[in-house]
Amino acid sequence: MKKTNQNPDERLAAAKQKKKKRSFWRLMIMTMVLFAGAVVIMQFVDQATRDKDGRVLAGDDAPGFALVDLYGEKQHTMDEYKGKGLLLNFWGTFCEPCKKEMPLINDNYDMMQKAGVNFAAVNVGETPVRVSSFIKEIGGTEYPILMDTNSSVEKAYGIYNLPVTFIINKEGKVVEKYEGEIDQAKLEEMIKKANE
Repeated sequence: MKKTNQNPDERLAAAKQKKKKRSFWRLMIMTMVLFAGAVVIMQFVDQATRDKDGRVLAGDDAPGFALVDLYGEKQHTMDEYKGKGLLLNFWGTFCEPCKKEMPLINDNYDMMQKAGVNFAAVNVGETPVRVSSFIKEIGGTEYPILMDTNSSVEKAYGIYNLPVTFIINKEGKVVEKYEGEIDQAKLEEMIKKANE
């Protein structure tokens, strides 16, 4: 390496410049570390308060709702389901587990009705055009598709993940909240719980 001859003033100026750069990068790194720490702390606080921030849990009264079906033909309310068990399922066309469980639910819809349990699927935040196209793609459903286009019912139930199904008993109380794809065994268990 070739040594250059610099006078003391130039060397001092170069050293100050290097120090400024190091200080700048140290400040940037400290800022990123503090920001990451704040995000982690906020997530811990969110986890600690999650079940207290409006989420509906087992034992709660099921929040009321008034939603129009996919084709705008009928308005459905929570009150019309009282006196019978209800499986209230929240889903979206973008949700792979939702897509997988729909044929199973459709195949068992008559059995649910005979057992005295209603089933309603609430689409969250999507347009009727998109949902109608999706329902046609899968061959239709026997059960009602309710439209929560502004996500007000989704918010009332405190939903963060899809699919989620609420088992609601004859008195309108939430028996269980189930997050995830429903299989045959779980569906049969839900029907029993809704009738208890």
